Amino acid sequence: MLRVDLLPRVIVQGRRNVTIAMFCLIAVVVTAVVMFLALQQVKNNIAQTEVKLADAKQRANEVREIKNKATAKDAELAPIQAKLDFVDAADASGEQFFDRLWKINEYIYARAQMTSFEISPPASVSFTVQIADTTEAGRFLLNLIRCPHITGIQISGMPAGETVEPTGSAVMRTMEEVITFNVTATLTEPVEIPEPPGGPAAAAAPGAGGPEDMMLDGLPPPPEPIGPEASPT
Repeated sequence: MLRVDLLPRVIVQGRRNVTIAMFCLIAVVVTAVVMFLALQQVKNNIAQTEVKLADAKQRANEVREIKNKATAKDAELAPIQAKLDFVDAADASGEQFFDRLWKINEYIYARAQMTSFEISPPASVSFTVQIADTTEAGRFLLNLIRCPHITGIQISGMPAGETVEPTGSAVMRTMEEVITFNVTATLTEPVEIPEPPGGPAAAAAPGAGGPEDMMLDGLPPPPEPIGPEASPT
């Protein structure tokens, strides 16, 4: 059967436009939904990342706190470790170590505190002392250079002296309350590490030395220093 469309062309075009508009509207709605879901996913990812970041910061703070505690504990144990090192060094050289230590200590100023003492066989010796002021530092130096048991004395940590400004006024440099001297020298009587019976391979234990509680604080008081109130002995 032959069908003839007698509707005006405008109506046909309008129906086509409505169909196209419906498709466009549906496409816009679908795109909006997809973008909304994607935005929600991004927000969820951001929230999860922030939670992980907060947890990481908390863990970092905990690690930093533990590290600080460990550093503080190491500082507390440092004096004990220094004493243990002192005993190990003494054991390595046996009685010779203590013999040289006692001889040198006889010429250490009575008010100087020896904080470390080390002998590197055969003849290298180094030690550290702390002194309260420059006057006592001078007396320490005068006593030390008289020691016949060491030569080639080298001292670092010398306090600064007096400076003069262009105007001619004397200005004393700021001193710390405690002066630390690091002394290195050569023993006039070298030490030898005794070899155990059977050679080095049989060295299962350290050589003879002082007891483990033998510390620098246990040394006998050295002689009084030379100076205005005391004469050289």
